[in-house]
Amino acid sequence: MTAPRRPAGAYGQGGFTLLEVMIAVAILGISMTSLLTSQMASIRATRYAQAITSVAFLAEYQLVEVEWLMEKDGGWVREDRYYEGNFSDQGWPDIKYKCLVDFIELPDYSKLRAAKDAAAQDTDGRSGVYYKSAGDQAFTALGLVWPMVKKSIENSIRKVVCTVTWQEGKNKHEVQVSTFWTDPERLSTVPGLGGEAVPGEEGEGGGEGGKGGSAPSTTTPSGPAGEIGGMRGK
Repeated sequence: MTAPRRPAGAYGQGGFTLLEVMIAVAILGISMTSLLTSQMASIRATRYAQAITSVAFLAEYQLVEVEWLMEKDGGWVREDRYYEGNFSDQGWPDIKYKCLVDFIELPDYSKLRAAKDAAAQDTDGRSGVYYKSAGDQAFTALGLVWPMVKKSIENSIRKVVCTVTWQEGKNKHEVQVSTFWTDPERLSTVPGLGGEAVPGEEGEGGGEGGKGGSAPSTTTPSGPAGEIGGMRGK
């Protein structure tokens, strides 16, 4: 007895061809790759945000620490000071810092006069005689008090810049914070500005000891290579 034959087209109606399976796997792979890339970017952004927040607080802490170290090393002196290290004591040994306490040295009056005369030559013929005469008189008057003004500013203001760096994989990141320290009390050591010079204070071109400096202001980081600034008087 012969078995009945199946009707034509009955084979393979309930499944997928190999080509259909391969196309479905390819679409799934592309979708998963895009999703994984998006998730990895989100994780990196979150990690960087956490790192930059921690680094900003560490940098602000180091500004205060540098002020303490300066007083320990003899106070404000008429030269730049450098400090560097890492934050291993705070649990961040891979984060390093370099801080500069900048002694702001203003130019002498002779250099200011030379720059003013050069500017006057460039603008000669575009300003009236009265204006130039009044400017010369004012600049001459400035020369009488400039040594005192120069010394008072150099005594009472310091610029502090701390650069914090850390490595994340192959990428090196950097944040720079800066502030100004001011000490109005140091103006009293300048003759003619409310006080007299006391023994131990600097003379013309001499060294200077003593305490001084104000705590830096709190700031907010602006990015891996940004600069942050503030100013606060004592």
